[in-house]
Amino acid sequence: METSGFAKRTYLKPGAVPTKFDCWKDKVHLQKIHTKRKQNRLQQQRQESTMLYGASDEAMESPSENNPVSLSELTASEDTLQTQVDSENISQHVLLEHIEFLQKKADKALSENEKLKAEIRQLKVDQETNSFCIENLNASEVQFYTGFSSKDMFNTVLELVNPGEKGENIVMYSQKGGSKEQSACKPRKLSPANQFLLFMCRVRVGLFEYDLARRFNISIGTVSMLIITWANFLYLRLGSLNIWPSRDQVNKTMPASFKDKYPATRVIIDCTEIKTEIASSLLLKSQTYSNYKSSNTLKGLIGIAPCGSITFVSQLYLGSISDREITKRSGFLDLDFCSGDSVMADKGFDIQDLLDVKCVKLNIPPFLGQFGQLTDCEVRTTQSIAAERIHVERAINKIKKFHIFDQAIPLSLFGSINQIWTVCALLTLFQDPIISCLGNQ
Repeated sequence: METSGFAKRTYLKPGAVPTKFDCWKDKVHLQKIHTKRKQNRLQQQRQESTMLYGASDEAMESPSENNPVSLSELTASEDTLQTQVDSENISQHVLLEHIEFLQKKADKALSENEKLKAEIRQLKVDQETNSFCIENLNASEVQFYTGFSSKDMFNTVLELVNPGEKGENIVMYSQKGGSKEQSACKPRKLSPANQFLLFMCRVRVGLFEYDLARRFNISIGTVSMLIITWANFLYLRLGSLNIWPSRDQVNKTMPASFKDKYPATRVIIDCTEIKTEIASSLLLKSQTYSNYKSSNTLKGLIGIAPCGSITFVSQLYLGSISDREITKRSGFLDLDFCSGDSVMADKGFDIQDLLDVKCVKLNIPPFLGQFGQLTDCEVRTTQSIAAERIHVERAINKIKKFHIFDQAIPLSLFGSINQIWTVCALLTLFQDPIISCLGNQ
C-alpha cells in the first residue's frame, strides 16, 4: 500500500490481489482443478491421435480410476479427434493439389525448355548456313575473295603450307609473348581454312578489319592477330620454295619472241613502289620520300622469267633508295647465274659493272647521245626491249591487284608489311595458269 502526500489516499501496488474474501480462494481452487483437467484431456487427446482409431472400445468405455473422465469429455475428445482427422485429410488433399500443380508447372517448363532448345539448334543451323566461311562460298565467290581459280586450288595451297587440322603448326602472334606450345595449342574459334580465308580477304579484297570482324563474328583484336600470324606463317612456308628456275627450265618455257631476239635472257627486273602514311619523324619522312612518285613510299625489286612467272622478290626498302642500291642490297646478285646469261632492265639499272663479276650481260634501253637524241638503230632497240620488258609490268600489276596496296600502308603495319608483300607476290604463282617455271619445291 502506498500513500500519496497530496490527496492522502491509499492506492494498490501493481499486481496486488485482494485476499480478504473466501470466495476468491474458491475461485483459485476451481481454476487449478480446471487447469489440471485440461492438461489430462490434452494428454489423452495426444494418445488417441497417435493411435488413429487403433484403441479398443473397452479402453474408451472404461476410464482410468486415477483419472476419471465424464461422458461429455469423451464426446468432446471424439469431436476433437474427428476434427483432427478431417484437418489431416484436408491437408493431404491440399498437399496433393499442390503437388499436382507443381507437376503441371514442371511439365510446362520442360516443354518450353525443349522448344527453346529446338529454336537454338535451328538458329545454329541457320547461322552455319548463312555465315561467311569457306564451306559456304561457291567457285565464283572463292575467286573473288581469294583470287584462286577454284576451291580446289584454295585447298591445294592450304595443304601445301600445312597449318594442321586444328592449326597446331601455327604459332599465334601475341603482343604479350608466350611460348610456342601455349600459342600453338590454344583452341581457336575459326578453323585454319577460315583463318586463311580471312587473311586472303584482307590482302586480296582489302576488306577492313572491322568488316572482317563482323563477317567472321570475332573481335577486331583477333582479326589483327590472325592477319599478322598468317603473314608470318605464309612467309616462312612459301619463302622456302625455290622459285628461281634453272637455265633449262627457262629455255623450255621461253616465248618465241625471246628466242628470236634475246635467247640468253634469264630474268627481267624492275622496281615498284607502294604508298605509305607520312611519318611524324622528319628523318623517316625524308627517307621514305620518293622523287619519282612525289610521295612517301616503300620500294621493292621484282624479277620474272621470260614466260612471265615471278622468280625473285626482294624485301621492301625506304622509297628514297636508288635502283642500283636496291639491287646490291636485295641479294639479287647472289642468285645462281650461268655464264652468258643476260638481264633485261630499265635505264635506271646501271649495274653492268656489278654483273660483270658473274659474266652476265645487261640489256637496257640506250641512253641519249651527245646530241640529245637517239639514232634509228637505238630507237628500234628501245622499242624492242620495251616490248619484251612489259611482261614485268604485268607481273607487278598482278601483285598490285591485292587491294591491300590500294591505300597508303599505315605505319602500324610496318612490322609485317615485308611479309605481306612477299606472300602476295608468291601467291600470284598459284593464281597464274603458268606455274611451270617454278623450280624444285
